[in-house]
Amino acid sequence: MMYYYLCASLPALLFGRPAPMSVAEFDELCREELSARDFQLLRQAGLHISRDPESSGALPPVLAEMVRFEQYLRTRIAQRRAGRDDDRAAALPDPAEYFGMVDFGLAQAAAADPFEREKLIDRIRWSHLDDLECGHDFDFAGLCVYRCKLAILEKYRERKAEQGRENFNRAVERISSAAGAAQE
Repeated sequence: MMYYYLCASLPALLFGRPAPMSVAEFDELCREELSARDFQLLRQAGLHISRDPESSGALPPVLAEMVRFEQYLRTRIAQRRAGRDDDRAAALPDPAEYFGMVDFGLAQAAAADPFEREKLIDRIRWSHLDDLECGHDFDFAGLCVYRCKLAILEKYRERKAEQGRENFNRAVERISSAAGAAQE
């Protein structure tokens, strides 16, 4: 099914730029245009995926590929963090090696900071979504990719340094309190 008007009316998304709308606003636009079944499938497109390797089996091809890719990416990250990878220097998969994207070389060099690592991971996701989007400018698959990209951009919408420090201090307090209680 073609969704030409809906897809053509959506603003362009650029990594590192503010999202022009939230995922919820996008869902409201799509709710009116899609069948109930397609809308429920579209809502599965995002960054929250099942860990079950079989979870992609019943999904449309683009959604199934997004789930498999996200599961692979998370597995590789976990392997690197656990030190069970033979690549000694990198903390994350080298995008050029795994995804053929040489433009990520500089971003990886700056990945020592947790926020920069998160951005690198999201750039890897974004590039894969760009690949999936090819040929799907005006169809359901294109809408799924768009929703995933919005979810990535939305992660950075509300980030503020002050709130981050407060969250960090609360976490340190909880850990310190738990450690103190365990010693008593």
